[in-house]
Amino acid sequence: MATFISKNGKWFPAKEKIGLTNLSTKVIKYKGEDIKPGEPFVYSGPDREALKMLHVTGEESLGRDFRNDPEFRQACRNQGFENVEAYLKHLGYDEEKEEKEFKKKAATVKSHEIPSKVEEIKILAGGQDRSGNKNDHIGGFGDEHLRPAK
Repeated sequence: MATFISKNGKWFPAKEKIGLTNLSTKVIKYKGEDIKPGEPFVYSGPDREALKMLHVTGEESLGRDFRNDPEFRQACRNQGFENVEAYLKHLGYDEEKEEKEFKKKAATVKSHEIPSKVEEIKILAGGQDRSGNKNDHIGGFGDEHLRPAK
């Protein structure tokens, strides 16, 4: 599953750290080290699945900066604001705060860890089968609503 982080409507690959094994038949170079076939190593960098998605699109990021979105610009004008900046000022949008938050998210590394084991579920479907125990209803909601067990 690809993981991304966003900044003003643009999406960039998040960082990941995962243990891998060189499954190729050739020696690969990673961070200046030679990784032989079958040898394990730790990958740390942009999310590989996100990079594949970006490679398919041919872009460096997904989405676009919301300030350049024509629909958002029109929505701001429809609400009586001169431009996007006036609308953002009205909302109290803080560019520096958003930049700080983005850098914090960009520094976070997604670790692919094996989930912990949980106890097996003993009962998959709760409840009881009460059929034939004088609890079967016949028709409407009158007095004669129980059918005797056979």
